[in-house]
This record gives sequence, structure tokens and C-alpha cells, in this order.
Amino acid sequence: MNPRARKGTILIITLWILAVLAILSIGIGGRMAIELKLTALHRDGVQALYSAKAGVKRSIDVMLRQDHAVDSLNEAWSNNDEDVNPAFRNIKIGDAGRFTVSHVYAGDRVFYGFQDEKSRLNINGVPPEVISRLISYLDRGNDNADDIAQNIVDWRDQNVTEQDGAPEYDYVNEGFPRKDAKFDGLDELMLVKGVDKELFLRIKDYVTVYPASDSAKVNVNTAGPAVLYALGFEDQAVTDIASFRAGEDGIEGTGDDVVLNDVSFSDFLSVLPEDRRSLVGYGSDCYRIVSTGCSANGKVSKTVTAVASGENILFWSEE
Repeated sequence: MNPRARKGTILIITLWILAVLAILSIGIGGRMAIELKLTALHRDGVQALYSAKAGVKRSIDVMLRQDHAVDSLNEAWSNNDEDVNPAFRNIKIGDAGRFTVSHVYAGDRVFYGFQDEKSRLNINGVPPEVISRLISYLDRGNDNADDIAQNIVDWRDQNVTEQDGAPEYDYVNEGFPRKDAKFDGLDELMLVKGVDKELFLRIKDYVTVYPASDSAKVNVNTAGPAVLYALGFEDQAVTDIASFRAGEDGIEGTGDDVVLNDVSFSDFLSVLPEDRRSLVGYGSDCYRIVSTGCSANGKVSKTVTAVASGENILFWSEE
């Protein structure tokens, strides 16, 4: 091979080597960029999660400082005045992120604070008639409310027959046994005969399984219209209770709210069926906290939902 041909070959080989190195460099650079983005995303996710956890911690601290013999919607734990005393809305945690603790009341009002779990119906304790009325209120066209309510009670009790002596549904066709024990979580409702996804989504924000005891008292100071109706109050009485609680300004969760107790609620209690009166309460010891945290740069958010009784965490979910 003559010298010129040899030089040309070397040049071509060199160019190929440079091309391969350039491709490798681009690939490595792209991979590093992806790794940096994933690392930043992980960092932001951790910041958001721990910011949300800080919101839960703040809520429990507030809870422990309050007297809960009587609980109402206008108290700082439920509907805090964030303009006067910021505690739950967009609270900054150093340079790590922010959190907001809030809940929705009556379908469209956002309260900054946490929710009374006893504003819900405890399906581990209330009688079937109450569950049936809740289903009928939230799903007006459902003609099977009584049967579904009985199926829910059959799932939790240890009997093998219903009140009329008929055998309880045995779930053989579903491939699993009837539980015959208290509900551990709301998702179990989806296993009960007659409860489909649509019905579950309708009722899930109005029922609870906490605390896990036979006590099923409902706090009439914080219960919404659907739960009050389920207890046995008719539509007009439900409206009257909400109006009475709201005070002079007609808005619930404000400073002039009327707090219900044995005395102020006596007239309403007298129209409630006698067997339901034992379900009426005025305070609580169990609360649902929904805390949303965001990263310092605001790009990632995480939500923690907890049900707490004092310092005891009964339920915890991260998403």
C-alpha cells in the first residue's frame, strides 16, 4: 500500500472512532440528564411527602390541645380562620415545602382544618334502618336500599340468619366467605352483595369504620344533611337543624354558630324515633386528617389521609 492510501485509511478510521465517541458521549450525556431529572423528582417527592406528614403532625397537636366534650364546625380544628391565625393553609416548612390541611363540607365549602370522623355513620355499629336511609338519600332511585343495608349488617355480625329467620347470603358464588366480623376498612363494602362501585362512590364520604367499637354515636354538631336524614330526621327537620346550628348569619362554621347539647337539641331529639336517640352525640374523639404537601419548588404534591384518635393512628394512606 502506498503512503497516500495508508494515510487515507488512517484518516477514515480516525473519523469513525471520533463518530463512535461522539455518539457515546451524547448517549452518556442523555442518560446523565435523565438520572438528574429522576433524582430531582425523587427529592421533590420526598419533600412533598414529609410536608404532608408535617400537616398530620400539626393537626394532631391541635387536636390534643382542644376539649372535645362538645365539638362544632366553627372551632379552630375544623374551620380555622387562616387570615387571623394561619395553621392549616399553605403553611411553609423552612425550605422543604408547604402543606395544607383541609376538608370539604356540604359538598362545596372548603374548611381549613380536619374532619370529625363522628360526623359520619359508623357501619360497624348503626342498625340497618339507618344505613338504608343513607342509601335512599344519596341514591334516590335505589329500590334495594333495605336489602343492601341488611347485607352490610350481615357481613359484620356473627349470626347466620337474619332477623326474620331467613338464612344470610353465603357468598359461595363469589368464591369467598361472609366475614361475620367488623369491617376493617371501607373498601370491604365492595365485597358486600348489592354494593357496586357506583354506590360505593356515593356513600364512601358519609360512612366510616372508625373507631372499631360497638359505639356508633353521631355528632349532630358536625353531621351533614345526609347523615342527619339517615339518623331518622325528615327533610324539614334536617333543614331546621342546619339552620339552627348556623346561627344568625345563616352560615355554618362561623363564630355565631349555636352549639348543640342535651338542652339546645331537646326539641329536635323529641321527634327522632326513640330507638335512634342513643345514636346522638355532641362531641368526638376521632378525626380524619387530609394533608396535602408540596415540594419546595411546587412541582410535586403528595396527600396523606389519616384517621387519628388522640395520638393513635387508626388509618394511614399516602398518595
